[in-house]
Amino acid sequence: MHIEVKSNDKLGLILFYCILISLTPILISTILIPGFRSGILFTLSVGSMFFIQAILLLIYFISHAKIKLDRSLFLFAWIFMTSQAITLFVSSLTGIQINNFDLINVFVRFISILLFVCIPLQFSISKKGLDSFMYSILMLGLVACAYNMIVNFNGILSITNINNPYAVNFKSFFTNRNSFAQFLFFCIIANTYLYFSKKSFINWACYFILGLNLVVTLSRTVTASVCIFLLIFFMLYFRKKVLTQIFTLISVGFLLFIIYFNQKVSNFIVEMFIREDTGTSGRSAIWETGFQILDQSSFTVGIGYLTSTSLVASMGFPNQFHNFYIETLVGGGFIDLFLHLLIFIFVLNKVKTIYKNDRSTGTIYFSGFLGLLFYAFFESASFFSMGYVDSLFRIFFITIPLLYANSFNKGIISNEGKG
Repeated sequence: MHIEVKSNDKLGLILFYCILISLTPILISTILIPGFRSGILFTLSVGSMFFIQAILLLIYFISHAKIKLDRSLFLFAWIFMTSQAITLFVSSLTGIQINNFDLINVFVRFISILLFVCIPLQFSISKKGLDSFMYSILMLGLVACAYNMIVNFNGILSITNINNPYAVNFKSFFTNRNSFAQFLFFCIIANTYLYFSKKSFINWACYFILGLNLVVTLSRTVTASVCIFLLIFFMLYFRKKVLTQIFTLISVGFLLFIIYFNQKVSNFIVEMFIREDTGTSGRSAIWETGFQILDQSSFTVGIGYLTSTSLVASMGFPNQFHNFYIETLVGGGFIDLFLHLLIFIFVLNKVKTIYKNDRSTGTIYFSGFLGLLFYAFFESASFFSMGYVDSLFRIFFITIPLLYANSFNKGIISNEGKG
C-alpha cells in the first residue's frame, strides 16, 4: 500500500521538545526537589509527561496530514500491545504479584508504536530538519557538561587522585553518572553528524568538552560504546582513504604509547576504568537471577517489565537488569524480544536507504546502532514505555531515522510552508 508522505522539518524540533518534556521530572528531582524521585508524584509526573508528548504529537500529526494507517502497521501495534497483555494474564494465573503500572504500560506500548513508528511513516524531515534535531541534542549536552563542570569543578580537577571510582558521582543534572554518560553517547553521535555536515572547528571543541565529561563519569560501558561507534564509523567512512586510516592509526598508537609509559595515567585507567577487581559490578548475579525467574515462569512470554524489576528489587538488586536483552526476555519473553528485533531490522533497512542517498549520515546511524547493541549488553535500554530513557532511545534511534529516510521517497509532498 502506497503511503503519502508529508514533509515538515519542524517535526524534528518537536521531537526534541518531547525528549526535553520527558526529562522534566528528572530535572525537578535533581535540581529543585531532592527526594522527589522516590515518591509517587515522580511516577505520576513521568506518566503525565508521556501523555503530554502523545497529545503534542497527535495534534501536530492531525493538523498537518490526513492520517491513513496501513492495516499491517496497525496490526503490528495491536500485537505489540496484546503480547504484553497476554504476559500479564499468564503471570497472574501463576500467582505472580503484578505491578499495577504494567497494566498501564500495555496501552502505553500501543500508543508508542502508533505515534513514534507507524504514523511517522507518513511524514519526513529533510537535512535541515535533521540538522535542527541534532543541533538541539548537542546544545542540551553542552549545557549538561557546563553544569557538571561548574557544580563539580573541584572534584574534576582532582579526579586523578581518587581511590574509589564509586566515591564520585559526576552526573550533571541526571540521576547518576551512568545516565549522564548515556546521554553523552547520543551527543557524540549528534556532534559527529554535525561535523561531517558542516566541517566546523567548533565541533572539535565540542568533542573535547563531551570527551572530558565522559571520562569523569568513569562509565566503562558508554566509553566502550563510544569507541565502538567512532571506530566503526572511521573504518567505514574512510575505507577508501588508506593514507587517512594509516595516519589515524599511527596517531592513536602514539597516544596509547604515551599513556602506557605515563604511570599515573595508566594506573588511573586500569584502576578507575578497567577495574578488573570489580568484574561486571554485580551484573552477572542479576543476569543469573533473570534466567532463574524465566526458568520458574515462561521463556515464551516472560512476567512483565515493571513486575520483573519490582521482583528483583525485592531481592536486594537494583530495579533493572543492566542488560536490554535479558530485561526484554524477562519482561515479555522471546515473543517481545522478537518484536523488538523486527523493529530494529525495519529501522536498519531505512538506515540503508539513508546510506544510499546520504553516505555520511547513513554510516553514522549504522555505527551508532552497533554501539547501541553493545551498550544494551551491559545496560538497560528501553524504547516503548514511559520515561526519559524510552523517549530518548525511541526518538533518536527509531523515529528520527524513519523520518529522514522518508525524505528520499520519490512521492514526497512538500509541506514546509505550513510548519
